[in-house]
Parts: sequence; structure tokens; C-alpha cells
Amino acid sequence: MEPCTKILKFLRLSNLPHYTTIPKKFFERLSDTQIRYLNDFILMDHPKKSELIALDGTGHTNDYADKYYAQIRAKKRKGYTKNHIAIDVDTRMILHYGVSRGPKHDTQFALAAIRQTKKYQPHYFLADRAYDSEEIRKCINEETLAFEQIPLKTRAKNGHYRLNSSTIFRPKIYSRRMNVESVIFVIKQIFSGINFSRNDKLRNKETKLKDVLYNFYRHVQIF
Repeated sequence: MEPCTKILKFLRLSNLPHYTTIPKKFFERLSDTQIRYLNDFILMDHPKKSELIALDGTGHTNDYADKYYAQIRAKKRKGYTKNHIAIDVDTRMILHYGVSRGPKHDTQFALAAIRQTKKYQPHYFLADRAYDSEEIRKCINEETLAFEQIPLKTRAKNGHYRLNSSTIFRPKIYSRRMNVESVIFVIKQIFSGINFSRNDKLRNKETKLKDVLYNFYRHVQIF
């Protein structure tokens, strides 16, 4: 954050707090709307057009107890928070995010992400097989006038856009979807794939804040 004087002014900070400071009360009082506004502020320098937008989702573990402790509690599966992101493939900035308590299917996020990012006038939306549905393909083709690059889960037997998807699928373009996986990797490596908050509301907020902090990090690198 130190090189970003605009962001410091936006947060009304005259001095950057030391990294060892843990502002627990500030975090609890920080609203989801403020986090969203902060992300929008960072994206002000982003180009108004994005040729390729990629979608993906991942889980952030909520329970950080070790396996032995989990066995004692007879808890085989740890809870997690689902983090969905839509990125600009070229800049690898997060253009839209959605967070919910897992498990949630990726398609529930996809429609909102597509509609929120169509203002960037993309030519293609890239996503893996988890997003293969007629509803998602229809939304991309009819509402954004873009093309989907989504592999079929199985051989399509119905659905206009699913049946015609093979004619517009371009493996070379689809291969660039790996950039969204790189973004997810960076978020987990730098900001941790574990949430330490103790309730769902704060866990969701913690995950959203990681997405925004990633955009801080990326913004400093490219702008």
C-alpha cells in the first residue's frame, strides 16, 4: 500500500500502520459495502475493455485445526468458504468477486459475474467444465454478445448453445484460462488459504478482503 498514495487518501490514512498491527475492531466494523467500494476504487485505473474474462472458484478452509485434532472431534470434513472470482486475463486483476459459505455450485455465481463484467465488453468468457450449462452459455451469448469458451462435460444432447459450442471453441484461447488459477494460487500463497475468523459473516468478509488485497498487490505491479 505504501506506494499507492491515492489508496491511502481514500482510506483517510496519513501514515501507513506497521504490519504487526492487528486492527481487529476495524476489521469487524468494516462493512461489505466499504470493501466493495475499495475494490471499485482500485479498478478505476483499469482499462475500460477486457478482451478475455476468466471465471473460477476455490475454497478457503475455515477450520485450521490439524488432522489429529479433527479426528478427535470426529470431524472428517472441514468447513470452508467458497470464493468465486472473475478476472481480466491480460492484467490478472479481479473484476468481480462473490463469496459464500461452501459448498455452493459455481453456476450460482457465474450469471451474476457475467452480468457485472459485461461493461468491459469482453470478446470471450473462459471457464472450466463446472460452468457448462445452457443457462450460462445463453447469458454470455445473448446478454453480453460475447462467446463462451467452456468445454462440454459430456456429449451435448440438448440445448442450442451447448450443441453449437464445439464450432466456436478455440483451444488456444481457452488455454489462457490458466491465468485465473494463477490468481487463486497467489491469493492463497500470499494471503493464506485459511480463514481464521470464528463465524460465517466474518469469514466471508475475510475472504472478500483477501480478494481486494490481491488487487492492491497486483495494482502496484502493473500501474
